Amino acid sequence: MQYVDFMWGRVLLDEIEGYEVGSNRVILWFLGGAGVAVKTEKSIIYIDPYFGVSPSRDWLRMIAIPIDPVEVRKATAVLSTHEHGDHCHRETIMPILENTRAVFVGPPSSSNIAKGWLKDSGLEDVRVIEVKPGMVIQLNDATLRVFESGDENALSAVTYLLDTPGGSLFHGGDTPYTPRLAEIGDRFRVDVALLSVGRSARGRRDYMTACEAVKAAIDLKARTLIPLHYDLWKATREDPSLVEYVAKVWKTDVEVKVLCLGDSLELENGLPRSR
Repeated sequence: MQYVDFMWGRVLLDEIEGYEVGSNRVILWFLGGAGVAVKTEKSIIYIDPYFGVSPSRDWLRMIAIPIDPVEVRKATAVLSTHEHGDHCHRETIMPILENTRAVFVGPPSSSNIAKGWLKDSGLEDVRVIEVKPGMVIQLNDATLRVFESGDENALSAVTYLLDTPGGSLFHGGDTPYTPRLAEIGDRFRVDVALLSVGRSARGRRDYMTACEAVKAAIDLKARTLIPLHYDLWKATREDPSLVEYVAKVWKTDVEVKVLCLGDSLELENGLPRSR
């Protein structure tokens, strides 16, 4: 049993579950690491949430845990990009599935794990949707498109494009930079790119560098870039202002939005909206 101190109480969760979203808007909250909560008029979708503690001395958590998943009562879906513990975490995901009617969506590496969780808890595994690149799923008023990931550290991994009435959000999971992102940008509209940025240990490649993240956003033709994962682990922590600096020096049209834990960004017709 992990020990967790939920210092935030219900502050962030009450904001997520209570916020009213207009018909042509979408809002996302940064949950730390690669985690975001996305809310439309009819849906609440969690992508790669991780409300767990440090799993080892090599992977020390650097930020507070903002939500007690046991308290979650509103959710349409929980999306996992791959099977790593900070993207597919039993103590984070199972309480949400147990206390809501949410479905779990993930590639084979994640979905097989989730099916085992549900079986152990006596729940039906029909609530697990296994996805592969090329698939399209409807989640109430949001359309989820599934693409390949360049993440070679995972058994299987995907990236997601979530089309909503307020704008389209690309979530890259832990994918490194790959020229194939340009194919997505050529075929689909991407308003916001959520990309994992961080330092990689010697001999490893875990996340994008600041330059790679900006290049990826350019290839995706994204209007806005939000760095993810820069804050979670001591071993890979990075200064997200580097992403802002690169975008400025390169004189790109990409607007970098650095969100801290619990911060939100609302879109209206694909453009950031001041709250």
